[in-house]
Amino acid sequence: MAAVKKDTDSLQLRRFNWRTDRLVVLSFQYEIYQTNFPGCKVDDHFIEEYSVNLRDAARNSNENLLVLEKDGEVEGFIWMSLLSTLVDPCVGYVKNIYVAPQLRGKGHGRRLLAAADEWFRSNGATKATLDASVGNQRAVSLYQHAGYEITRYRMEKRYSDADD
Repeated sequence: MAAVKKDTDSLQLRRFNWRTDRLVVLSFQYEIYQTNFPGCKVDDHFIEEYSVNLRDAARNSNENLLVLEKDGEVEGFIWMSLLSTLVDPCVGYVKNIYVAPQLRGKGHGRRLLAAADEWFRSNGATKATLDASVGNQRAVSLYQHAGYEITRYRMEKRYSDADD
């Protein structure tokens, strides 16, 4: 992938810079986690740990972070990883993706996913995977339009103190 790609509305896709992009990417986590994981509290501890994970990912050749920038402002990002599993030697995994609300529905999520496909393929991945919250139908639709299929269900059983 080229270092920088421009489109007609001055959006650039470029590599994440931990020093300059970290704070805005961290600010996205409030919406991402609190919307997709009911009851999740994004607090100072969460943000601190996420920041460390971003720093580590930025240094890891099996991870790739890109930001979507418009007029010098980060408006989205994607975090990709290469994984090895018991059944697949190299799988691309989208760890996190975000597009600012004012840019949604304009193809920018597809653009981020296309960049992930390019990176995954160029690094030997045989397929791409991601997790999606069933309640986020807009995201599920985006992923399906980008060629993702539902191949398994992740099921949860919640416990409460009342269950004891």
